[in-house]
Amino acid sequence: MGIPVRVILLSAITVALAAPARVAFAQAHEHRGFWIGFGFGGGVNFTQGLDGERLVGGTGYLRLGGTPSQHLLLGFEGIGWGRHYQGATLGRGNGAFVAMYYPSKNGGGFLKGGVGTATVSRAAVSGSTTSTTSEPGFGLTIGGGWDLRLGNNLYGTPNFDVLMQWFEPKDDPILGHIPGTNTILVFTFGLTWH
Repeated sequence: MGIPVRVILLSAITVALAAPARVAFAQAHEHRGFWIGFGFGGGVNFTQGLDGERLVGGTGYLRLGGTPSQHLLLGFEGIGWGRHYQGATLGRGNGAFVAMYYPSKNGGGFLKGGVGTATVSRAAVSGSTTSTTSEPGFGLTIGGGWDLRLGNNLYGTPNFDVLMQWFEPKDDPILGHIPGTNTILVFTFGLTWH
């Protein structure tokens, strides 16, 4: 007594159609409680002046915070850019209170905005002496990214960010001319735990 071919085909089609639904449900992004993430990448400093020209450098970030809802994460982010240039290490960074908005409850895409402080720094080595100086300012960070599920609570997170910085324009004996504004575009890949 054999099983009709129609029953086998219908069962196979039902399983094939149900599998993506189970995978999509299993892949739903759940944001709960405390979260933390870090990442590395590169960026371009678009402002001329202190850095002399548009420079490409390395970038890294650390962010952490809490989860008010599935659509909103709030926290703190420190993101910095730096590179070695003409015998000195140049650095710029923003430390900001950030809000990350996820338009879709089941999707990983997010938009991010943050406001806080900015820093410009320069470190130079001359013989056995290292001279370091920095200047504080106001910083604004906007960007976005995507959480790609890697494990139960672990996500790979490609990001893009624009760091905007405002300083009091002046000439510093070590930093040189500090322009009033600065803009850096950065791309990073990180890991996030929710």
